[in-house]
Amino acid sequence: MKRVILSTILLFLTGCSKDIDFKAMEQKSAEEIFEIGKKEMDAKHYSDAVKVFEELEKLHPYSKLVAEAQLNSGDCSYKAKKVDEATSAYEIFVKTHPLHQKAPYAIYMLGLINYEKMPLIERDQEVTITSLSYFQELCNRYPDSEYSKDAEKKAEELRQQIAGKEVYVARYYQEHRNYAAAIGRLNIIEDLYADTIHGPESLHRLVECYIAMGFLDEAKRTNEMLQLRHPNSNWAKYAKTLLENRQKTTP
Repeated sequence: MKRVILSTILLFLTGCSKDIDFKAMEQKSAEEIFEIGKKEMDAKHYSDAVKVFEELEKLHPYSKLVAEAQLNSGDCSYKAKKVDEATSAYEIFVKTHPLHQKAPYAIYMLGLINYEKMPLIERDQEVTITSLSYFQELCNRYPDSEYSKDAEKKAEELRQQIAGKEVYVARYYQEHRNYAAAIGRLNIIEDLYADTIHGPESLHRLVECYIAMGFLDEAKRTNEMLQLRHPNSNWAKYAKTLLENRQKTTP
């Protein structure tokens, strides 16, 4: 019984299936090793499968199956929730096989991994920006890919998230009367994300900031833009009322 327990512990620590003879792989072809890896992958022995695919790459670096092995390693790591390892595998695949027919899939997966880590809006949005860059790359380079439609949909969601973070930060600066910093953030939305749901609010807050700083001409121009683009929004109504009240109190 002690021997069985010890064998089980050793197997768990090494992470390798007892049926895999890595020494014997030195005598096997790339095709044979690839099939062993696929077998482990299909059995959901993802860590074992990755080791087999890595062995294939080491023993047969010039095989046409290396690309598929790298991609499978990424899939195995992703399914095993080892996202750092999956990211590395997909990145290597894209860099070493940029013309491969499955390159769009690898880029999509890189976008998806970061998309699934998208944080709350008040937190740092680095992974959101990274995800957006991958999805935009996919849509630009492979517009007819089977993954482009979903990538485009997710990219729009990511843009909304990034714009929302800019408004969140701008509000913070505005509340602390750092109007110049708030205007800088709000102008980012105007330049890059004006078509998001945060566009009307960002223009309204620009009006508020300009008024607070005494730049009434800038406030009026921004309000005109807001009224033209979003005439029926509440933000347009707020800005209009704000300016009218300001003009009444201005000598």
